[in-house]
Amino acid sequence: MTCTETQEKLTRGEALDDGERDHALSCAECGAFAAACATLDVALTELEPCVPEGFADRVMARIEREVDGPRGRERATPTLWYEQRWAGMLLASAAALVAILNFARFVAGVLMPVGSVGGAP
Repeated sequence: MTCTETQEKLTRGEALDDGERDHALSCAECGAFAAACATLDVALTELEPCVPEGFADRVMARIEREVDGPRGRERATPTLWYEQRWAGMLLASAAALVAILNFARFVAGVLMPVGSVGGAP
């Protein structure tokens, strides 16, 4: 019987057997944990759900407004040019091209020192 096993059973809300109950009563850490679980259970049972009246209907109506047809296609809404898929692909391609050119310039600079191009060593 370990504290972890006893606390896991208390967390899951399972009943403790006699050995576990004795352990929870004798161990200060498990006793405090059991008291905290009991307090939490009481507090949770006293809470009432406070979902506003008609909340589900409003959510479903909003979903229906945003979805067009039975296929679930989203309605075409006007977006800015940089939010378009083509703009993202264009910018990503341009960034990749710049990265490749910078890498090629770096490799060329390492392989061909400045003094060796057309001059005497």
